[in-house]
Amino acid sequence: MSAAIHGVIVALLFLAGANQALRQSLQPNPNPIKLIDPYIPPGLGGGGGGKQSLLPASLGRLPRIAPRQFTPPAVVIQNDAPKLPMEPTLVLSADVRVPQVDLPALGDPYGKPGPPSDGMGRGGGIGEGDGPGIGPGKGPGIGPGEGGDGGGGRRGLTGSFTAPVVLYQVEPEFSEEARKAKLQGVVMLYGEVDTNGWLRNIRVTRGLGLGLEEKAIAAVKQWRFRPGTRDGKPVVAAAAIEVNFHLL
Repeated sequence: MSAAIHGVIVALLFLAGANQALRQSLQPNPNPIKLIDPYIPPGLGGGGGGKQSLLPASLGRLPRIAPRQFTPPAVVIQNDAPKLPMEPTLVLSADVRVPQVDLPALGDPYGKPGPPSDGMGRGGGIGEGDGPGIGPGKGPGIGPGEGGDGGGGRRGLTGSFTAPVVLYQVEPEFSEEARKAKLQGVVMLYGEVDTNGWLRNIRVTRGLGLGLEEKAIAAVKQWRFRPGTRDGKPVVAAAAIEVNFHLL
């Protein structure tokens, strides 16, 4: 009887392993991660700035978009009554898509809620970069890259572009608090894939709480990418990542 019982158990385990539907139901989080299109076209340039503040750039809306810039954007106003007031602008082309934030104050759309700050960069703009723009780039545009517009690379360059491709990924884990609360949903992240295939400058653009943002960031930091390219050469490219947390 013992041999018969063990034989039945082995047969059931074999059938369970051969059943694809059952194998999928045992997965903790099927299809948890999705690489989605960047929020702005990659390879067109970018911008950044800051005033060497101790605080990261604060969350806010973008200034008016214009073909040229006379006054850089600023969160902290040093002179409330200038002799010749001019509206701050960003240098972006009409076809560049930009994030929209419904807030009265200027800032970085991917900044952090908190005290007003122009960020830890330099050059007079807002962010962690260098120049009169917004973000981690260099110039009067937004995002990675330089020279205006947004999305990575240098403004004015032409040629073929390929987006980053995920080569290796680690699935995120639930935090204990989120598992106990049965919290589910999507964490949205924004980052830049560097020329070595690592995701850097990761920001949370939509969170869930209870530690799931930290779990999502910890997972994508271990990812490896094939870098985006322009004319066959690796370039820094923006990427938006959707991380799904679902309990079975």
